[in-house]
Amino acid sequence: MAGVTEEEIARAKELDLLTYFKLVEPGNLKLVGKEYRHKVHSSLTISKDSLWCWHCIGLRGRTALKYLIDVEKVPYVEAVREINRIQGGVVHSSQPVSLPQPRAEPQAPRDFKLPEPDTNSYAAMAYLRGRCIHPNVLAFCRKEGILYQTSFKNHPNCVFVGRDGEGVAKGGSLRGCTQLQFRRDIPGSKKIYPFYIQASTKADTVEVYEAPIDAMSGASLKLMQHTGPWRSVHYLALAGTDYAALDAFLKYFPAVRKIVLCLDNDNAGRTRTQDIIANLAGSGKAVEDRPPPVGKDYNDTLVQYMQEYRAHCISMDDILEETR
Repeated sequence: MAGVTEEEIARAKELDLLTYFKLVEPGNLKLVGKEYRHKVHSSLTISKDSLWCWHCIGLRGRTALKYLIDVEKVPYVEAVREINRIQGGVVHSSQPVSLPQPRAEPQAPRDFKLPEPDTNSYAAMAYLRGRCIHPNVLAFCRKEGILYQTSFKNHPNCVFVGRDGEGVAKGGSLRGCTQLQFRRDIPGSKKIYPFYIQASTKADTVEVYEAPIDAMSGASLKLMQHTGPWRSVHYLALAGTDYAALDAFLKYFPAVRKIVLCLDNDNAGRTRTQDIIANLAGSGKAVEDRPPPVGKDYNDTLVQYMQEYRAHCISMDDILEETR
């Protein structure tokens, strides 16, 4: 291969990803249970024996070389040179390597503060009703203060509030509710403080979803399908697929004995479901995998249910016609 020798390639393949990160950005690794997690790339996990997985795209490997090429999209030759430079090898070119420099130590976290609410929530409620979220669920979330509307530069956004076990707001996320597709965490938020809809009693079950809209969709389905009081269980949103929020929630609500995993029907959701099941092994909790029966996520399922319901619903005109 032009630019690198077979010897250089072989040497580069010797470096595993765990060692690579310990060399170039040790401050961004944290040990969670039996695996390391990256503080910036929450989808990346590395086991103690150096096997790594980038869950959101379903890539796995061991070497730093494969990670740089497949995940960071660094050209092969540049990746080999960069790894050998880190290991003390010789880079046979004066051309700069396009790999980002090691990150500085993380800055002090920003203080968390919820954005100011708009004078009304018309746009946010219209957006969520368009996603078929039941008005009773919306009304409850607004009453609890875990859902409201805020605007930036005249663009309204849904605010989903994350809380600790005492119900104190300590995190949250924004979702654009117009044609402008906007998603972001509120500055200062931590994934450990999730969006959740608390049950009305000391429930022993939590249903776990990836996003707040999915959690509200699950609640809407239970309400409309009459499978039991809709607030007989907790509804938790992981804000992605990181299970740190679930671990924290189980500490907040120790009465929970059953965990129903309602993660997405995609590779990341299915992979993380198995990871969570493995993480809970030996915990004494009952775990059920309940993926969406229709579509990618539970909002897809809810929308499909509503379409079928409306298709079979008798209109007032039909009733009047039958009485004539």
